[in-house]
Amino acid sequence: MLFTDEVYKNRQAKVATAWKDLLGSADLILVHSGESVQKPGGLDQTYDFLPHPSYFWLSGHRRAEGVMAYSLTEGWIEYQRPLSPVDIVWEGAEGNFVCEHSLEDLKKKISGGTYKRILHLGQITTGTATDEITRELAIRLDQVRRRKGPEEVRLIRQIAEMANAGYTALKKAIRPGVSERELQLHYENAVLMAGADKMPYGSIVGSGENAAILHAVPTAKKVTSGELILVDAGADVEDYCVDITRMFTVDEKFTSQQQEVYDLVHQAHKEAVKMCRPGTEWRDVHMKSARVIAEGLKQWGLWKSSVDAVLESGAISVFYPHGVGHLVGLKVRDTGNPENTNPKRYYGSRLRVDLALEKDYLITVEPGCYFARAFIEDQAIRENYKDHINWSEAEKWKTFGGVRIEDDILITDGDAESLTDCVPK
Repeated sequence: MLFTDEVYKNRQAKVATAWKDLLGSADLILVHSGESVQKPGGLDQTYDFLPHPSYFWLSGHRRAEGVMAYSLTEGWIEYQRPLSPVDIVWEGAEGNFVCEHSLEDLKKKISGGTYKRILHLGQITTGTATDEITRELAIRLDQVRRRKGPEEVRLIRQIAEMANAGYTALKKAIRPGVSERELQLHYENAVLMAGADKMPYGSIVGSGENAAILHAVPTAKKVTSGELILVDAGADVEDYCVDITRMFTVDEKFTSQQQEVYDLVHQAHKEAVKMCRPGTEWRDVHMKSARVIAEGLKQWGLWKSSVDAVLESGAISVFYPHGVGHLVGLKVRDTGNPENTNPKRYYGSRLRVDLALEKDYLITVEPGCYFARAFIEDQAIRENYKDHINWSEAEKWKTFGGVRIEDDILITDGDAESLTDCVPK
């Protein structure tokens, strides 16, 4: 296990406290690890198993078919399918820990009639429960998980150093003629050699105009002199991860235009991080970053109307089309924001995370400014924002690409702390 037994017992106790007023003596909660998924046409092949993060966070175990059960009368009990000798011969004994209770024991418990209401959380193969009590249990579990413990913070710092090894290797590999795909391989090889298990998401490498593609898949495109390169890539150890974006240039330094855009995004990043304190609404952080970007674009003649009008109309979303960040840590989207059932738009961007920050939350701050040809040339977008965007000026930018800067920010009692500052900006 990644952490000590005491860590997991403390986590279980916190969740039990959060659930206490929702449950009766005849209730049983089952948090499922999930089952292996067969590859299409793969016969006996399955995808690499990923336990549901709630189960993994509670148990520290990564076995398929595991269940963490909780009741007011018995507390927490873990149930597992024992590995057979055949399992061990084919797949190895990794994760073959001793578990006192089997899935057969759980079946007997359920059929015994003691528990009148059985509620399922985690990775459920029979469909997602939508009843109100199950939803509230899941939300409260997420709310407890959202606060990062000191052991998680230490691990994430270590993972950030692994990512830094990748960024260092990638920077050394940049030269005219190298492909985006080659840069990805330089990065990922160095990260894995530094101790990571895998990448937390598909590494993003976009050069030139591709830097304006938010989830740019690295291609065979060769980078050329004068281009910017946007790299959004992380590192992962047993699903704990970092999510980092950095900018590079093929040449020794940015052009004056590239420097201006970079400085603008960097300013938005700094202003957003400065706001990251307990009690601050995340939407306000996003809107501050959008205002900084909009004010910069005003100086370059891209607006026909005032900054306030541009923001209220949503026109800023043509150049800044995403939210300022998301919760991160245990998986790249971590607990998300399930309470936010109807995401609202703020300055044109729909925020999936819309909550007040609290101490020990870990969240990305990743403002960006992009000049996407697909947006600039789209006639419906042009018509929609014709009173706000100076399209003749926007045309001049459509080969530029884009800039994004991203760090993973820990909310503290005072100033927020970046856990990814080891990677130079």
